[in-house]
Amino acid sequence: MQKLLAFSLVLLLLCGLFFIGTNNSSTQPQTQLQYSSDIQEQNPIPLAVEKEGVTQPNSSPAAPEPAEQMVVIERTDWKLDQPLQTQLTRLKNRADKGDLQAAYSLAMNLRFCGMAPLDETDLEARLQQAYQYKDNGVAIADIKERYEFCAGINQQQRDEFYLYLETAAKAGYVYAQEEMATVTPELFMQLADATDLERAAYIQKREEFIQLQLSLLESASQHGSIRALITLSTMHHSQNYGEHGRAKSYALNHLILELTDDNELQSRYSWFVQRRHSELTPEQIEQAQALSQQWLAIIKANGTLYLQ
Repeated sequence: MQKLLAFSLVLLLLCGLFFIGTNNSSTQPQTQLQYSSDIQEQNPIPLAVEKEGVTQPNSSPAAPEPAEQMVVIERTDWKLDQPLQTQLTRLKNRADKGDLQAAYSLAMNLRFCGMAPLDETDLEARLQQAYQYKDNGVAIADIKERYEFCAGINQQQRDEFYLYLETAAKAGYVYAQEEMATVTPELFMQLADATDLERAAYIQKREEFIQLQLSLLESASQHGSIRALITLSTMHHSQNYGEHGRAKSYALNHLILELTDDNELQSRYSWFVQRRHSELTPEQIEQAQALSQQWLAIIKANGTLYLQ
């Protein structure tokens, strides 16, 4: 009887030990699974975006590196939804009060009207010309659209686009600075009523305008404008805008590669860099790389990026 009782106690003890071991082994994987789930739920820090002049800052408490602090500026559509005449006074009032976005929008819409027919006679002449060329309808639709949008805007008002564009550009509005590069010196001289100046005065005024374009493009570039960097690189590569043009273009091409996320631009400017490398001396390459790093530091300090 005592042997049977002892055997029962041993059996009961073994069952208890087995139950405890089984219970521990089943709870351990649950703890590991919960920990892994917590890791997977962590979200990446989003890039801050500025739209229409309003910045949405990164709310993360962690301070990112300077390159991660770049604020990508979204391009806004300057084209108005309604005919320009209906919004002309409002835009002018805002622009005259220092609203740079309004000044830029007004300038771009006035310039858009520069290619529109002035009146019905002009409209009919342009449509007739398009018909003679057997246009497939695209040009005809564009002529009619521009005429309807620009109705009531006379030539003097259309020419005022430059005044608003220059005002916004000189005040630091990057989009206006980019657009200033598309104004040819010949058009500027015409708008400035300077085509009849004596040769020396004409050349001086024309050169002053070109220098203004370069300074505005440099400002836009140092605020992260890819479009301005591309324009400056092309201008300097022509070697018509001062000394060391090829070296400056080489430096700007490196900056474009550093900042752009566009695959086509990456491919194109990688090829440009390789080709320009053989055209420069080791000293010029070293100077260009130093210039590129200097400008990159300025761009990161300004903290904005205007993608192409």
